[in-house]
Parts: sequence; structure tokens; C-alpha cells
Amino acid sequence: MRARHLAALAAGYLAAEYGVSVLVKRLKPVFPWLITPADLTPPIPPGLVERHVAKSFDPELGWCRRPGEHGDEATDRGRVGYAVDQHGRRRNPGFEQDPALVACFGDSFTFCRLVADDQTWPHHLSRALGVNAANYGVGNYGLDQALLRLERELPHLESRVVVMGVVPETIARVHSYWKHYFEYGNVLAFKPRFTLGPEGLRLHAGAVREPGQYATYRQRLAEITALDPFHAGKFRPDLLHFPYLPKLVRRARRHLPVLAHLTAGLARGRREEAVRAAFGVVLRDNARWTARLYADPQARRLMRALVERFAAVCRDAGRHPVLLIIPQLADLERGDGATAHHRFAAEAAGILPVVDLTGRFRREPDRAGLFSYGRLGPHCSDRGNALVAEELRPVVGALLHSDAESHAG
Repeated sequence: MRARHLAALAAGYLAAEYGVSVLVKRLKPVFPWLITPADLTPPIPPGLVERHVAKSFDPELGWCRRPGEHGDEATDRGRVGYAVDQHGRRRNPGFEQDPALVACFGDSFTFCRLVADDQTWPHHLSRALGVNAANYGVGNYGLDQALLRLERELPHLESRVVVMGVVPETIARVHSYWKHYFEYGNVLAFKPRFTLGPEGLRLHAGAVREPGQYATYRQRLAEITALDPFHAGKFRPDLLHFPYLPKLVRRARRHLPVLAHLTAGLARGRREEAVRAAFGVVLRDNARWTARLYADPQARRLMRALVERFAAVCRDAGRHPVLLIIPQLADLERGDGATAHHRFAAEAAGILPVVDLTGRFRREPDRAGLFSYGRLGPHCSDRGNALVAEELRPVVGALLHSDAESHAG
């Protein structure tokens, strides 16, 4: 009797394992954030590389906006277009011929995905101050890449104030060396990164510095994994393979709701809705990783060193630095009202002016209305960007005024 009972349990377990393996195999093409051992060394098709090189590859920064680039994106509010000027900046309608007294660097929340050119916060800031606030934002940049782009652009900048706009997740981005290990499936995104040692910041050039190196990246995996802590800490624990059930239990907070959203949504014929819900789980899991990094003194020291470099680079060139923190929707969902990055923001305020929008966004009754939704998650809506500009205006305006007075004197 006992042997039959054990055999039945073993058969049930194996059946469950087989069921999960079939489910993962079916769902992975729909949702690449479900990763398997094949993702340890994924192929990078030459055609994909060619398109990337033509559109955004940059040997120093990893990727960057191309002068003259334009396109559109699907959002929950309809399709919206964007255009990039001859200097690699997002178009700022009505201010193109004006001197750019303000320069805005940062990530996709600075570039302002999912809204039109006249709905970005640099455009709203331009209208509020009556000056051109040039938009150098690039999607998926961390503070490190945005800082490197600023340093490259600085000799040609006429701006008196430089705003560095980042999301709290930037603390994760500055630790990434291959974004695939944090944002599964983002195989083209090799980037430079800084490490912090006894002698200060050290810059490590990206593992792919010319297009041909995409085909040979496996030869540099030891270097890549050594410089990217998410390979061991996040990516490998999230791999799904036999035995599946222990892995589902260990990462139940991520894997189970992802599988549930995808399975239920596809069964009802609502693929887009299912993918959005599952991606929301991924973003919330990434927010938890971000919170852990802000609790890590070593990770905060790297962030502080990057902020200090940003402030020093600006001041040495006679510019005023401002750090802008724009929350993602996942950063607003903590029920206790706390923010993972609040201690760091307070620390950074001793180095340079800091405008943190997290508290202001949280006080909004219609918080969801501050965001538009697209394939890569929510970004600030026109109303959200207007709020960002409203909070920035007095800080940037005062710096421009003090600069004008000092030049007059």
C-alpha cells in the first residue's frame, strides 16, 4: 500500500513537472521574461544587429538617439509620434531656434515616451520659463550612461542649468553591464558601467564596442558576468528548468502570478491584456530589487559617487546641476507610503539641488492619470509631465536668475 502511495505521488509530481514544462514552452514566445537555460547564451541574429546599428548603436554609450530619428508608439490613448533634431535631442516645438539655456539628460522618463513632442516635461518647462530646455533623454539609460553622454556633449552645450532626470530604478541600471541579466531578452543592450574602488570611480567600457562583437560575445562571458551582479543574484535564480516546482515555490511571488495572468488571459483570447498584467508583475519585482539596492550601503556609495561626479563636471564647466527623480508607477504602490530611495535622495540633497517627485505624485487623487501605458510599461502622461515641470520650474528658474545676476554683476 505504501509503495503504491509513493508511486502515485511520484507520478503526480512528474505529471505536474511535465505540465509546467509544456506551459513554459508555450508561454515563452509570448512573454520573453520567462527565461530558460537557452537564455544563458542566447543567439543574437545578424539581422537584429543590423537594425540596431542603423538605428541606435553607440560604441561608447551602448545606444543613443540618432539625429533626425522619428517614429511613433502605440499607447492606451492612441498612437503618438516623436522626432529627434539634428543634435540628437528630442524636438521642442516652438523653441528650436532659441538658445538652450537648460539641458535635460536622463532616461525614457526624460525623453518622455508615450507622449507627443509638445507634451514632454522639458517642453512644459520651456513654456513655463520662456527658455529652450533641450531634451537629451535616451530610453533605458542609467545615471551612468546619461552622465557619460553629458560629458560628451558638454563642450558644445550653451546651457547654464543641467537637469539629470532618472527613475529610482537607476540604482539597478548603474550596476548592469549586460541589461539582459536584469531585463530578460534585452540582448542588444551591452553598456559601460562604473565600479567604485579605493581610488574612486573606474569606468569599464562596454563588452560590445563594435557591431562585429555581437557575434563573439560568448568569448567574453567571464568578463561580462564578473561585472554584472544580476547574473548570479537575479538571472540564474529566475531560470525555469527541470525540476520546475522547487523554482516556482522559491520565486512564487514572481513566477506564479506571471503564469496565472498569461494562462488566464490567453485562454480568454486577451493576449495584450495578459502580457500587460504579467509585465506589471515583472516591474513590481524589479522595484523590490531596487529597494534592496537602496538598502545596500555599497550600492548607495556607487550612486553617491556618480552624483558627485555629475555635480563636479557641471560646476567645473560653470553650469548648475539639478538631480530630478521621477517615480515609476511601481514606486508608488507601497502601501506604507515609504520610498526605497528616500534616504539616498536626502543624502544627495547635500551635494546638489534635488527634486524628487515621488511624494507629489503620491498625493495625486488620480494617480493612474499621471501615466500613459505602452508596450514597455507606463510612462508619464501629458498631465504627469506637466506636474514634473511645475515642480522643477522654481528650482531651475532661481538658478537661471542667479546666473543672470552674476553675469550682470
